[in-house]
Amino acid sequence: MHPDDRAAITDVLALYCERIDEYDMDAVVDLFTTDAVMDFGPGRGGVLRGREALRARFAGGQAGFRRTHHHLGQVRLTPDETAGGGRVHAVSSCSAGHEMHDGTQWRIGLRYVDVLVREDTWRIAERRIEAALVEGGPRDGWTWVDRMEPETA
Repeated sequence: MHPDDRAAITDVLALYCERIDEYDMDAVVDLFTTDAVMDFGPGRGGVLRGREALRARFAGGQAGFRRTHHHLGQVRLTPDETAGGGRVHAVSSCSAGHEMHDGTQWRIGLRYVDVLVREDTWRIAERRIEAALVEGGPRDGWTWVDRMEPETA
């Protein structure tokens, strides 16, 4: 993968975090393809398709918070060799803090499992959100990161 593509894809992932925290829904959905598919989890909206559906879900969900802070962590990119360099699988970690309108706060450790495609620029075509850890917030409805059970002694 060309370093310029790697940088551009990482920028898309970071811009998602910045724009969602700014409540700039038009800029958020512009990071997705027009026919993007996103899986929020079975109890958090499920699978949605297309920018309009995503915009409505993002706007409604984020309106419940006074503020949020999404911090992008490690990013692993894997080119789809069958797509001629125009498709990349990405797994990235995100720590997200949420402040409710009453001042209470909660945090979640997320994993974004994405497919990005090159159009006029790189855009997210598919996204699945997985929860790794929830502190002080809702634990129901998430798709959880698969974790093997530790061996017993």
